[in-house]
Amino acid sequence: MKKILLTTLLSLSAATVFAADAPKSNIDPAFAKAQELIQAKNFTAAYQELDKLAKTGNGQAMYNLGYLTQTGQGTTKDDKKALKYYQDSSAKGYPVASYVLAQSYATGQLGLAKDPKKVREYLEKASSQGFDDATVELAVLLFSEGKPASDKLAVQKLDPLLKKSFPPAIHAKALYDITEGLKSKNATTVNQGLKAIQGLAQKGYIPALMAVANMMTNGNLINQNLPEAQKIFSELAKQNVPRAKESLEVVNKLIAEKTKAPAAAAAPKK
Repeated sequence: MKKILLTTLLSLSAATVFAADAPKSNIDPAFAKAQELIQAKNFTAAYQELDKLAKTGNGQAMYNLGYLTQTGQGTTKDDKKALKYYQDSSAKGYPVASYVLAQSYATGQLGLAKDPKKVREYLEKASSQGFDDATVELAVLLFSEGKPASDKLAVQKLDPLLKKSFPPAIHAKALYDITEGLKSKNATTVNQGLKAIQGLAQKGYIPALMAVANMMTNGNLINQNLPEAQKIFSELAKQNVPRAKESLEVVNKLIAEKTKAPAAAAAPKK
């Protein structure tokens, strides 16, 4: 049960980011006009403006053209064409495009076949291009291999991000510490991981809140606290956080069962 729980929690440490959810970079002055057009919902004109920038070799413009083409805004929706834009953007060194390609190979989007090797290739590329989220996801991928050498490499990749207090990195390392602590029966390491996750949860970091609420539901690593788990999942469900609604339904069912149990026990025998 603990192994299943921790595998689930570890998966929550990797934020899956698709083109529509890609982090916003600092706006380049060259994109000011395109940004104004997008805010005005004039996507056709925005596409044309970005096309001019892309023809000068601007990787960020290529990425944005890929997104507009993938979503069919300002141009005809075309996954094949969008893929080409992302590939060109990645080749120009724009990290978010590399990350989107990694996610597309992971999920089979853009007409691509799922390919774990390509996922890792593009995660490594995005990481080397300076995209911190890709570095964290790469570390999680390495941890999942269950090999000492892979674990060591993953920790090395996370270390610079831990030093600058990057929440996703702290979360991934904490879940690794819990897993390794349980494996080696080292309570200190487990508690170290739990403390880190609880600290992130107190700051409102969503993956950590999900992890803590799951732990409260299962009662394996910390004391079971269904009312508090219910409260956390309820708030996250309102924000449409993936899996929060389903988790809330599980907690509600457990609470209902516990409520019925004492009543059944107290019922007079006939």
